[in-house]
Parts: sequence; C-alpha cells; structure tokens
Amino acid sequence: MKSKREVHVRKRKDGLYEIRYSINGVQKSIYGTTALICREKYGKMLNSHKIVKRVKSTLFSTWYDNYVSTYKKGVVKPNTLNNMNGIFRKYVLPEFNKKTLKQITSADVQQLINKMSNIPRQANIMFQYVKSCFEQAKKLRLIEYNPCDACFIKKYTSVKGKALTLEEENKLIDYLEKNNPKIKNLIYLYLSTGMRRNELLSVEYKDLDFEKNEISVNGTKTKNSIRTIQVKPSVLNLFPKKEKPFDDWNKFMVNRHFKKICDDLGFSGISIHSLRHTFATRCIQSGIPPIVVQSWLGHSNISLTLDTYTHVDEDYKRDALELLNYKFIPK
Repeated sequence: MKSKREVHVRKRKDGLYEIRYSINGVQKSIYGTTALICREKYGKMLNSHKIVKRVKSTLFSTWYDNYVSTYKKGVVKPNTLNNMNGIFRKYVLPEFNKKTLKQITSADVQQLINKMSNIPRQANIMFQYVKSCFEQAKKLRLIEYNPCDACFIKKYTSVKGKALTLEEENKLIDYLEKNNPKIKNLIYLYLSTGMRRNELLSVEYKDLDFEKNEISVNGTKTKNSIRTIQVKPSVLNLFPKKEKPFDDWNKFMVNRHFKKICDDLGFSGISIHSLRHTFATRCIQSGIPPIVVQSWLGHSNISLTLDTYTHVDEDYKRDALELLNYKFIPK
C-alpha cells in the first residue's frame, strides 16, 4: 500500500476528490469534498489498518488483559471479575497463552470445552466468558469471526439445592452440641438467618442492631441482596464481639469444616448452602408469608423463593393433610 506522502488525489467530474489505493490486491477508494479531507480520511485509514494488523499478531493473553482493563474493570461487580479471572487463569490461558488472537480456531475452543466435560457448570461459565472476550475483539475488527460461534456446548441445568429434613437437622444440632466444633456458631447463624456463605462471613459488628434485633446485610449478588434481616435476640449473641466477627474464616475453611461434619453424620448431597435452603423451608412450614421470606433471603422475585428454596418432605405433607376437612369424608 502506498504511503500517505505518495498518495495521489484526483478531482472527479462530479466535483468530489478521490484517493485510490489497494489492500491485499483489492482496489478501494476514499472520497471527500476537498483534497485535504481525502488525505485526512486516508491517514486515519492507514493508522486503523496498522493497529488492527498489530493486534492480530498479539498474544491472546495480552488481548485478554486489555479486554479486562478496558471493558470489564469498574463495569462488572468485583466478585464477577474475580470469578472470570480465576476461570481464565485456571482453564483458558494455559491452552491459549502462546497463541495469537488470529490463530485460535473453533476447534481449539471446542477442545477446551470437551476437556471440561466432567465439570459442566464451570465449562458453561468459561464458554460465556471466552465468547464475550472474542466478541469484543470481533466488534473492533481485530478478528474476522468469533471462534465460539461454531462450537457446541451442552447447556448446564443446575440441580435444585437440597434442604435438611427435620431428622437431619436434629442430628446436626445434636452433633454440634456434643462435639462443640469451632464452626458451631456459624452453622447456627446460617440456619437461623438464611444468609449466603460469603454474606455472613463479611458481616461487621456495626451491622448488628441490638435494639431492633436486626442484621444489615451488604450483599453483592443483586441489588435485592442488600437488605435487613429481623432475628431473635439470641441469634445476635452468636456473633463474636469484634469489629469483623468472622475475619478468621474464609469460604474454603467453611466448606472444609462443614464437609467433615456431613461425612461424620453420613449426609449425602448436603453443602453449606443447604442451610439456606433449610431456613427457607422451615419459614414456609412455619406459616411465615412467602413475601417476608423473599425479603429475608434477598430474592428479586417470589417465584425464586418458592420454586428453588423451599422443599416439602413427606412428613410435612402428611401433617398438612390433617388440615383438610370435608363433610362428606368421615373422620
């Protein structure tokens, strides 16, 4: 392609000015009402072409860093950004680190999806992050097509969480009272507040109102997760009396300690999040209005509360049957 200095500007019969040039053998033209405008347009085109050419030869890892700092940081929530960076570091960058944007094909992405087939939830999250990353590159014309468009991934359907039955809950409480593990008060708080794992760990002592018997929850998942939970006075006494009650815990420690208890009790399919399901279920079983439970859990709509976080066991259904009375059915 000719340089800006060598370019020839000609005046057409219709009064417009034109610069003719070729890229990869393809003839193209730039038009303007003056020769100066033509040259300015031509200069911008040259700079754009150089930038695209340079970025196309840039390593994927370099583009990813630019993508995050320019289009994600300060836009998405910190937890989402941390999750995205974690997935890229663990699964994506080891596969694409030495390849340029232009070199990565649909087959490469599909191979990564297939490698993660045993962890379908993470695979789906990874795929959405990678697809978005490539889509932004495509919009900027750094690549001609998004390699994710030709990939196939089986949609992940989340399994409904499990709540403790009354029998399991009683077994858990007996175990905690007998063994008095370090995690005991945390478990009682999860059972009595329905807070998410990280919400409880991030509660500060100033968030506790001992006059109104309330906990201010500064949730980060949705705008509805920022809420106030009303509790009984004894619940507030479960918090250690320090500025950050659970600063010596993290999510991995909570999971590890609770898993050991579940293993000791022989519980299957139970996680720390099951205590949130258990709280919601006990609330509904106790006759607390669903709209109140929705507020305590920090849900955006009541259907999520009823469809996902409430469970009905067989004993509860049998007890409920006793509430039905028909004149035509003898007692």
